[in-house]
Amino acid sequence: MKYTVLLAAAALFGAVGLAAADPKADLQPNLPDKDAPVEIRVTTGDANKEIKAKVGEIIVVELESYAADNYYAWSEVPGRSDSVLELEQKDQQVRDFAIGVVRVGDKSTFRYLVKAPGKTELTFGCGRPWEQDKPPVSTFNVKIVAEAAEADATPAADTKTASSKTYEMGRDDNGKTLKIKVGDVIRVKLKSNRTTGYSWAIVSGKTDAKVLKSGEIEYAVDEHPAGMVGVGGNDFCTFTALAPGKTDISLGYARPWEKDKEPAQTFKLTVEVEGAAAPAAGAKADAKAAAPAKAEIRLTDKDNGKTVKVAVDGTVILSLESNITTGFSWTKADKVDKDILKLEKDDYMQSPNPNGLLGVGGTTVIVYRALKKGTAKIDLTYMQPWNPDSEFNTNYSVTVEVE
Repeated sequence: MKYTVLLAAAALFGAVGLAAADPKADLQPNLPDKDAPVEIRVTTGDANKEIKAKVGEIIVVELESYAADNYYAWSEVPGRSDSVLELEQKDQQVRDFAIGVVRVGDKSTFRYLVKAPGKTELTFGCGRPWEQDKPPVSTFNVKIVAEAAEADATPAADTKTASSKTYEMGRDDNGKTLKIKVGDVIRVKLKSNRTTGYSWAIVSGKTDAKVLKSGEIEYAVDEHPAGMVGVGGNDFCTFTALAPGKTDISLGYARPWEKDKEPAQTFKLTVEVEGAAAPAAGAKADAKAAAPAKAEIRLTDKDNGKTVKVAVDGTVILSLESNITTGFSWTKADKVDKDILKLEKDDYMQSPNPNGLLGVGGTTVIVYRALKKGTAKIDLTYMQPWNPDSEFNTNYSVTVEVE
């Protein structure tokens, strides 16, 4: 008990020391990339539930295993449809220390990308990894229903249209020429092993930014037993077609600090972008006016200022990036018409933190249920409650039309 308390206290004092070193560290809100995909959290309490998600969203399954007691850990039981869900990351034994708690809880975290519409199941078994011939001491199962991503009613120039396509490219496509349309997306997947110091990077100046918009390169380690080192994975990079034209995608596999050396490997794809993709079959000219109210609306940071439609008894789910370790949180201005929208949930979920780092952010999830027809506005402010006039505060609002 004393050891646990001292360890937690040391971490607490360390956090205070870090804040003191930078007087602005607890004032500047730590908001991650606003274009980050929506993350849906699944925990032990969601056993046997049906989880709805949309293509492009991330499902994060976090299960307590208490490996510190009996070396138990969760592993996925075969049966998942790879065409619907793709495993991007698996982290074992995420330590969770708490003052006054003797047992040190561990977690197994699995991160999946929703690739395509469809239904599948996620099943996990908890046991000792070396006792493969024994039945698990516990099992966990959820059903996943994946739907197509919603098309933006007023798409910007760099937004996918209703009939845009995603092209999956890999090592075998090196040197090829690809013809696509405005709004289409190219997703390049290349084998990588960052434990060696090597990673794929975009070669500067080779891609015309007016034709293709490049995203950040993300790395996903391959599935592996807990504790194994030197495991490789894949680097992923996406490009969105913005305008007609011809340009190249050039990537190099190198150590970032070895500026004077040629990349160990290279990848090049010539891209010819034609005019905008044709409207989806049967699409009406005024899609916004014709679009029916939905039973569930999911909103993120990038939906700030929008007007959305939801059906009576439907739900509006806001997933907003936040970091309560900075003192900032999403504070509701109590102006929502409670006769139209009822607050059902207001939770904060910390992001996965396998290395036990201090100051890790997370997501605030706020859920409203539509009670009757009408219009209501949701106004939120990301702020420190004791500093309402700070220049770092961020306002967020959406108008909800209940039909």
